[in-house]
Amino acid sequence: MTLDIDTALTAAERTEAARQLIGRARDGELVDLAVVSALDLCVLGGPRHPLFDEDVARAWLRMGDRQRTKVLDSVTESMLGRGLLIDEGLRTSARPRSGSYALQPELGLMLAARCRPSFIVLTAAEDQDLRTVRLFALGDQAEPVRGFVVEMPAAPPPGGSGAFPDARKLGPLGWIYRYVLASPDQAADVLARWTISPPRRPGPGVPGAYLVSVYHPDRMTPAGRRLRVQGDGTAARVEAGDQGMAEYDVTGLRAVMLDLIMGPSR
Repeated sequence: MTLDIDTALTAAERTEAARQLIGRARDGELVDLAVVSALDLCVLGGPRHPLFDEDVARAWLRMGDRQRTKVLDSVTESMLGRGLLIDEGLRTSARPRSGSYALQPELGLMLAARCRPSFIVLTAAEDQDLRTVRLFALGDQAEPVRGFVVEMPAAPPPGGSGAFPDARKLGPLGWIYRYVLASPDQAADVLARWTISPPRRPGPGVPGAYLVSVYHPDRMTPAGRRLRVQGDGTAARVEAGDQGMAEYDVTGLRAVMLDLIMGPSR
């Protein structure tokens, strides 16, 4: 596959279609961008992004060159079939695929946020290794936050059906991710609703907590503010370092999350 990611991203995120997607998000809509597998992300350069799952990167790097080439071809074909890539080169009857591809605007916005985020908001289940929601701020120097690309873990389709028939057999390479484009208010709402319920924990005991933190990939000291959120499904206790602890319902927690995610851009 021939795809200059930098050129493709610049083209995709500045199209009229991309501007319309951002406009819909600013109007309060959660705009679906893409559902992709970890293999898709690897083919799109995922291991070189500022944030990438280590388990996936290790599995990808363990592949031999011949196997990786076969996977590149099959995954590219899958993304073309799902409308994520556009075949924009010369095709002939003997060569049905040109080998030169562009990004659909939805995929372009998702990758722009993943590859060049203004900042990242991470959630992690305290003392548990769980896949959780993440936010990538989509912006530039003139406008640090044009919107947020929200990454949510998704379940593979049941029974080997759908676009990812082998997902359950591939381990971390079969993990599925859903991406939506959100306004700051909607992104804060996603964070509040995600963290107000405790992470799943096997057996009885004290419910777990989420750690929510801001990460700046372009700074010498990348870590920003961090919150500890321990919720029970209807209310949550929030600890913010030297600011102490307070309890909020989902509306109050939404305001706390909005302050957290917009602080770096103010």
